[in-house]
Amino acid sequence: MHIRPLVAEDRLEWLRMRNLLWPDEPEDIRTEIDDFLSGKSPFMEVVFVAERESGGLGGFVEVSRRVYADGCRTSPVGYLEGLYVDPDLREQGVARSLVEAAESWAIAKGCKEMGSDCYIDNEISRRVHLALGYEEKERIICFCKKLA
Repeated sequence: MHIRPLVAEDRLEWLRMRNLLWPDEPEDIRTEIDDFLSGKSPFMEVVFVAERESGGLGGFVEVSRRVYADGCRTSPVGYLEGLYVDPDLREQGVARSLVEAAESWAIAKGCKEMGSDCYIDNEISRRVHLALGYEEKERIICFCKKLA
């Protein structure tokens, strides 16, 4: 498995995997891809992909730097905005290789810490993070109220 930065020709494969990771957000997914590929993404700075030997992609990690991240003490903080590996490639070190590429990028950008998050009920993501050396720092419940 070869890990490399995403290129424009990867758009359809990236779209496929993003739709699998976030199936409830199809419109946002397309807009975010277009923004990233045009250099106008407000949050993604780099995307690394796992290239299959047979062609196509099998995973991605989206990375940014944030001024602040819950549980981190330094600034800026490298941040895993999204991580996905196709089911047939899981538990083979692909996620680890993607995250290592993300962490190396963050170190090169001056970051001393890496942050990430997952939904409170996403036990698979929680276990993956722990296996990759991330420590659970806190749990939150987010609220929203519509204002008239």
